[in-house]
Amino acid sequence: MSGTAGGAPARARLSRPAEITRRGLVDAATAVFAQHGFSGGSVRLITTKAKANQAAITYHFGGKEGLYREVLIAARDAFEKMGLLDEEGARTLPREEALRLFLRQYLLPLVKRNQFSRYLRIFAWETLSPTAVALKLSAERPFPMVVLSSRIVERFLPAGTSRRDGLVATLWLANQPMTFVRNAELLSREPFNLSFDAASVDELVETLAGLCLGGLGGSGPVRHG
Repeated sequence: MSGTAGGAPARARLSRPAEITRRGLVDAATAVFAQHGFSGGSVRLITTKAKANQAAITYHFGGKEGLYREVLIAARDAFEKMGLLDEEGARTLPREEALRLFLRQYLLPLVKRNQFSRYLRIFAWETLSPTAVALKLSAERPFPMVVLSSRIVERFLPAGTSRRDGLVATLWLANQPMTFVRNAELLSREPFNLSFDAASVDELVETLAGLCLGGLGGSGPVRHG
């Protein structure tokens, strides 16, 4: 009997060993996708790390895409429960404080190596090369990074800012911390020699906050011609 019905992974009434296998695959996939991205995170790497076989991925998730979707859902849920900044805070905290919390939240992978930071690295890969899986999931419910960036941006831009300009500003802000997370290894080497310990990340938050405040606090988009 197949573990899927109509392409949807079977999740109900799993035996304990099956649930352990399923959880192990999600954990292994999280680590692999954080390190290699969706394209580079092969099924072989995941199954080797999870000590499972490819048939288990097909049974529980319908394939690699279904497994990645499950990881993205877990990442989204983790941000909504454990993030430094939530949507309410982005709306109501002093806007400069909300901006700093936003930046700090998404720079955490530079100094921590936990499950939360792995989720952040996966989002960093998505900002570089968006996948169809993530785009479809985001269309159903936007990811916290985009929501928080949008809420902060709208508090800085002048009334009457067009939807297009607001979207561009949202995407620009969301990418500021991800640039460092995505390229941390490169930036730690010559000719950059940036360090990413707790103290240097504090400094980076302040530097980025100053640059972002200068950009968002300006008079609005520059028009040419």
